[in-house]
Parts: sequence; structure tokens; C-alpha cells
Amino acid sequence: MTAPPGTDDPLTTLAGEIAQLRDLFHRRLLEDKAKNRALDDLHEQLSLARGGFAEQLLAPLFRELLMLVDRVASLNDEHDEVLGSIVDELHEVLERRGVRRVPARADFDPDIHEAVAAEASGRSPGSVLRVVRPGYVMGARLLRPEQVVVAARSARSESVETESHIERFE
Repeated sequence: MTAPPGTDDPLTTLAGEIAQLRDLFHRRLLEDKAKNRALDDLHEQLSLARGGFAEQLLAPLFRELLMLVDRVASLNDEHDEVLGSIVDELHEVLERRGVRRVPARADFDPDIHEAVAAEASGRSPGSVLRVVRPGYVMGARLLRPEQVVVAARSARSESVETESHIERFE
């Protein structure tokens, strides 16, 4: 049987409606995925912001704890195991909270180092000779710069540089 002219076949109509519903369902799924991605991004940003806020609040407390560790360590002589264990425990507590010592570097880096002295040395100028007071970071935030003694320029190298500088301008 064929459908009379002017009337649609119910199967064709039904197939068209199913296609429209599938299209609508597919678009809604895509919208839901986009919304979920946006919500996940917002959640991640909020978590990062909260973490940064917590770091900002805790940084002064950790700086004070580091100064306390320095004071206790300065009292510590080799024979006093109690003070040594207190310093070790405080370092452990700070480390569990994400406070780490500034990584050792051979060359002076003004972002993490504070030069407290310069000494003549056989090493290249600007090399870190020794650490006077350790520096600490919490995540990417510098809590306290590492105080270091750096290699100074020798008088001979400065005079050679000055002579070559004068020769260029003559």
C-alpha cells in the first residue's frame, strides 16, 4: 500500500522525528561535556587560588619557624643530641608542609641568593663559595633567600678589563 497523495508515510515521519531527537540528544551531550569541562576548569582554578591563599597566609609563619630553627641550631653543639633532634624534627615538619631548602647552585642567582660577602678565590667571579644561612622555598614562592659568600673579581682581572675597555675607546 502506498500513502495517499498529500499525506506523509508514518514511518518516514517517525524516522524524521527520531533523527531530530538523536540530533538534539547529541547536541545536549556536547553542551553537557562543555559545561563539565568549564566546571572542572573553574574547580581547578579555585583550588589553585585557595592553595595560593593558604601559602600567602602560612608564609610568614614558616619564616618565623625558620628563624626559630636557626636560633636553636646556633645553640646546638655537637654533644647536645636533644637540640639536634629538635632541629631535625622542625625541618621534617616544615618539609611535610611543602617547605624545601633552596637547591644548591654553583653560580650566584639573585632570585634565590643574597650575597653577604665576597672573597678572593681561584674560582670564577660570582661563584658561590659557601652558604652562610640556608634559603627556603614553599612551592614556587621564595620564603627566605640563601645567604652566600661569592667569589670576588681579582684585582688583576679588573685591571685587564679596564685596560681593554680603555683601548676600545681610543
